[in-house]
Amino acid sequence: MDGNNIKKIFGSSVQEIRKANGITQEKLAELIGKDKNTINRIETGINFVTGETYADLCNVLNVHPSILMTQKPVFLLQEHINYRNEINQLLKTFPPEKLKDIYNILLAMSK
Repeated sequence: MDGNNIKKIFGSSVQEIRKANGITQEKLAELIGKDKNTINRIETGINFVTGETYADLCNVLNVHPSILMTQKPVFLLQEHINYRNEINQLLKTFPPEKLKDIYNILLAMSK
């Protein structure tokens, strides 16, 4: 494996996750403060990203950094998407006074 392979794996993962989330290249570019051509060059494996852009992509796409280095990441993401959907449904059943407790638990777990 060489640097070009890594750029292609990364780029195809970004593209696959972006599409799975229904985000256009234009919207992704806007969300991370880049232009559409930059997203295109990343997804085609022409360019790689800085650490800051990598972090921005992870945050916007809501994935762990390792997912962007995985070929065919959507298989892994489907389980995450299902969990997110189930959590969202459960949250709707909680009384408002419990939401702060849930928020604090999630915040503690994210650290």
